[in-house]
This record gives sequence, structure tokens and C-alpha cells, in this order.
Amino acid sequence: MTNNENDEKEMLKYTMKVRIIITAMVTFIITFCLAVFAYDRYLASHQMLVRDYESSGNIEQDLNQLRTVIEENYKGEIDDDKLYQAALKGYVEGLGDEFTTLLSAEELESLNTSLTDFVGIGVYLTEEKNTGRTIILGTVDNDTPAAKAGLKSGDVILEVNLEDVSTKGSDYVSSKVKGKAGTKVKIKVLRGEEKLEFDVERDNIRVYKIKHEMLDNNIGYIDFDSFTDTCDEEFEEAYKDLKNNGAKSLIVDLRDNTGGYVDSALNIADLFLDKGETILITQDNKNREEIDVAKREKIIDIPVVLLVNDYSASASEILTGCLKDHGIAKVIGITTYGKGVIQTLLMNDLGPKIGGALKVTTAEYFTPNRNKINKIGIEPDEVVKLDVPITEAVTKENDNQLKKAIEILGNE
Repeated sequence: MTNNENDEKEMLKYTMKVRIIITAMVTFIITFCLAVFAYDRYLASHQMLVRDYESSGNIEQDLNQLRTVIEENYKGEIDDDKLYQAALKGYVEGLGDEFTTLLSAEELESLNTSLTDFVGIGVYLTEEKNTGRTIILGTVDNDTPAAKAGLKSGDVILEVNLEDVSTKGSDYVSSKVKGKAGTKVKIKVLRGEEKLEFDVERDNIRVYKIKHEMLDNNIGYIDFDSFTDTCDEEFEEAYKDLKNNGAKSLIVDLRDNTGGYVDSALNIADLFLDKGETILITQDNKNREEIDVAKREKIIDIPVVLLVNDYSASASEILTGCLKDHGIAKVIGITTYGKGVIQTLLMNDLGPKIGGALKVTTAEYFTPNRNKINKIGIEPDEVVKLDVPITEAVTKENDNQLKKAIEILGNE
């Protein structure tokens, strides 16, 4: 075979390979295009077709575009007011601050009545750390509708009147639980692994702000669940009553006290300090500092123990941090919640169309020794975990934290 014949054969083989490769590529491209077309048809037939819309960078234009897409595709009724309020709430939530929220008029009313007498079922609510679910801290007393119905401390509220409220926050849940006296509210809770439903009749609830009694060995005991607008005056009256009846030492129970009015916490702290001593250091969003100091001479001069837990928050932490830093009280329990920021209600800044109020974080506070509290909490002088199971009621007989406080004061 000549060299020319060999060259022709090699060229023929090369040409065949190129044709095969080109044919394969063309086949792949056609197949890919047909697959994309078929998938697009499949999504469209299942109402799942997603079209790409490039953001304009203008929130008003983007919302209008979103509204257009909803109107073209959504099968259902569109409530403009709900969409409007949800958009505003979502805008505020974008800050990522769990304590800053836009309150509807209904939620604002619920907040304003949460520290006073109201019509409801008589529970203290807060939000679980990490999950944000609304949890029942306890009932106002054993005669409340909630207690009679069987609701317990530790129950996680899932539904109110068949509405899923598991992610709505405690302010919203509270507004839905309250209502007219004599009406009923259906509540579904999670207790451990079990889901339970309760029909609870609403009633007038009196908030017992300050409870006090004398324990053995002349130990005074003061317990309160929230810092109301009058609890500072009631606290002072309770202390004087205990002192007049022979109290030699004092236990202040702040467990499950989720806070309230900052001024009330400052006024109670003032009872323990000498005039001019620092109670609280506050820093605003411009890093400007304000220092609150005691305005009168102290009236409480006996040994003190504070009881705290992981739901002792906000105003409770103001009082705890102050008395701990000054060496006035020994703190017993577990690390506090860690809410070291202050919120302000802005009601006249939003205009009539928005309504309600903006509850916004405006400052962070620190203890007299400038210790940070927010997202950290206050570590007790002595860590004592409560041994009572969550399904069992806490009594003086099984309360090992209270027993530890009594033991410490007995050794003073």
C-alpha cells in the first residue's frame, strides 16, 4: 500500500470521528432543550412555574410587581389591609431584633393592660429562648380560669381558637387570649410530647403585684411576677410590714419575673442603696450615657438573698445586677434571661394609616460595674437548679432553691 493510500485512510477515519462527535453534540443539545421545555410544561401544569423578576431596587415598585404576580396567580381572596400590615411588620422584623416590633392597635391595647387588671384567663406568658414559642410561666393564682381548666407552667401555646400562633410571639398570643368576660377561648398546648386542648372561660383577672409573708427564723419573703407601675410602692409597704413584724433578713423572689417598668426597678433598687450610688448605666444609639443613681438614703439594711432563673429578665436583671455589684444581696438560682436592652413605644411618629405603635429598642443598659447583660444574663453567686419536674407544682416543701436561700440566711 502506498503512502497516499495510507494518508487517505487516516483522513477518512478522522472525518468519521469528527462527524460522530458533532452528531453527539447536536443530539445532546436537542435533547437538553426538549427536556427544559418538557420540565417547563410540567411546572406550568402543576402551578409551580417560577419566572425570574429582577429587583428594581425600589421597594414600592417591587411591592407593586409582587402584587401584580399575586393577582395573576393567587387563587383566593386578597385582603388589602392584612397585606399592608404584614408588609409593614415584615419590614420591621428585617432588623433582626426580637424586641423591636410593630404593634397593631389590638396588640398595643393588650400590652398596655398586661401589667394591670384585665379580662382574660390569668396566665403569665413569655417567649422561649432559641425557639421564640410562647410559653406559660404560670397562673396568677389557683382561682384563675386557666388554673381551673388545667393549664400549667411550661405549657407551650400552639393554637388559639384554631389559629396557629406558634410563631406569632407572646404579645400577639396575649391579644388573642384576652376578650370579653364570659366568652370562651379554645387553646391548644404542647406539654412535653403531648398536645392538649382546653376550653377556657374568660373572666376579670386581678394581677397580684406583690405577695409577702414571714418564713421561719424571722426571714421575710417577697415575691412578684412583674414590675408594674405601682409595684415599687407596694414593695416598700411589704418590706415595712415584714420589718415591723420582726424580719431579720429578706428573700426577694424574682424567678419567672420577666420585667416591666424600668422606673419601678430603679425605685426598688433605691431602697437598698445609699444616696448617690449607681443603680444603672444606660447607653443610647448615639453611645451617649446616662447614669441613674439612688435619690434617697436606703431603708433596707438587713441580709438579702435574690432568687433568679432563666426567665428573670429585663427589669429583674436591673435589680439583680445592681444589688449583686454593690454586694448587697447574694444571688441564688441559675443564669438570668439576658435581656439588657430597653424598648420605647413610639405611637405618634407613625401616622394614622399605620396605627398601633412601634416598640423599638432604643438603649442598652449595664450594671453599676459596667457588666453587659444583653444575651449574656447574670450569673448567680451560687448556682442551684430547681429539682422540681416541670409537670409538678412548686411548693415550699419541694423548692430546693428557696431552701438554699433560707440556709444561707440562717448562717448569716
